Amino acid sequence: GGLFASDHYGLLATVEVSNALKNVPAVSDSTLTSAEQSIDPLPILSYDTDVGFGYGAKAFFLNQLGANESFDVVLFNSSKGERWYRFVFSIPDFELRQGKVYPFACDVTLDYDKWISNSFFGVGNTSRFDDREIYTREPLEVSATISRGFSATDVGQIGVRYKTIRNFEFSDSSRLASLLPSVSSSRATSNSIFLTYRYDSRNSFINPSRGFVVQAEAEYAPTFLGSNVELTRIALWLQNYSLLFYPRTVLALRFGAQTLIGNSIPVQMLLPIGGNQTLRGSPQDRFLDKTSSIINAEFRFPIYWRFGGVVGVDAGKVWNSLSAFDLRDWPANPVVGLRFNMDTFIVRLDVGFGNETTGFYLNFGHLF
Repeated sequence: GGLFASDHYGLLATVEVSNALKNVPAVSDSTLTSAEQSIDPLPILSYDTDVGFGYGAKAFFLNQLGANESFDVVLFNSSKGERWYRFVFSIPDFELRQGKVYPFACDVTLDYDKWISNSFFGVGNTSRFDDREIYTREPLEVSATISRGFSATDVGQIGVRYKTIRNFEFSDSSRLASLLPSVSSSRATSNSIFLTYRYDSRNSFINPSRGFVVQAEAEYAPTFLGSNVELTRIALWLQNYSLLFYPRTVLALRFGAQTLIGNSIPVQMLLPIGGNQTLRGSPQDRFLDKTSSIINAEFRFPIYWRFGGVVGVDAGKVWNSLSAFDLRDWPANPVVGLRFNMDTFIVRLDVGFGNETTGFYLNFGHLF
C-alpha cells in the first residue's frame, strides 16, 4: 500500500561467537609484556592524631627498568616524633599481576617506623585509657616474598621476615618496664618463615570495585640467628567488594582474625588494635593481646574528578587466646574519609570517631 511516515523497518540477526576465541587462552600466562613507564611523586604535608603534623614525600616508580617492576618509596617525619622510611620493590608490580597467571613474582620490603612518643595502655580489653604512658618504640622489619599465580584467582606465597623492635625511654613508674618477659622493656627480635594462600577475584589491587578475597597465613619464628622470640602466628582474612550502583559506588567489607601461639611472647610482638590500619578513631595500639579480630565496612563513592569519599565503621577486639573469642562488647567507631585517586596509588584521609578520642589520619592505599 505504499510508504508512510508511520512505517518502521528493522533487522534482527543472531551472531554465534562461541568458537571465535577457542584457540586463545582464557587468561594470559604472564603479566603485561610491557607496561608504560611512569613516575608518581607526591609531597606530604599532613596531620595525624597519633603522629602530629607530618612532612615528607612519597614516590612510585613503575617499569623504569623495563621488567614491569615497581619501586615504592616513603620518607616521612612528624612533630610528635614519628620517623617512617619505607621501601618496597616488586617484580612484577602488584597491580600488573592482579588477576593473572604468572610463574614467579618477588617482593622485598624494608620498613623502619620509629615512634618517639608511642602509647602503652596495658594488655587486654580491660586496659584503661587513663593508664596511658609514653615511651619510644623503634621497629625495623625486612621481608622477602616469592609468589606464584597458579590461576587468575589462586596465589601461593612463601617468604622470610626479620623483625626487631626496641622499647626504651620509659618513665620511672612505667608498668611496661617491669612487664614479663624482660625483653618487653628492651629489644625483641624474630626471624620467621611464612606461608600464604590467597583466593583473590578482585578486578584491581589498587582500587577494587568487585571481587572476593580469602587469605590464610601461617608464620613460624624459632629462636635462631640472634632471635630471642619464638612464636607461631595464624591468620585468616576475608574481603568482599560489591558495586552497588552507578557511578562506582562500592561496598567494601573486611573481616580478619589472628592468633599467636607461644610462651613468653613480649609486648612488642603482641597483636594491636587501634589507629590508622585497624580501629580508626581509637589511639594507635589501644588494645594489645595474643589474639585479635577486626571488622571494617566502607561505602566508597565518587565525588569529583579524582576525588572520592568514604563512610564506614570499624570494630575490633583482642583476647588472650583464640578459645576466648566472643562477639560481646566490641569497640566500634564510625569513620568518614576522602580519597584522591592517582594512577598507581590512593591517597587516603580518614576521620574516626572513638569513645575516647577522635582520630585524623593521612595514609596511602585503601584500608583494605
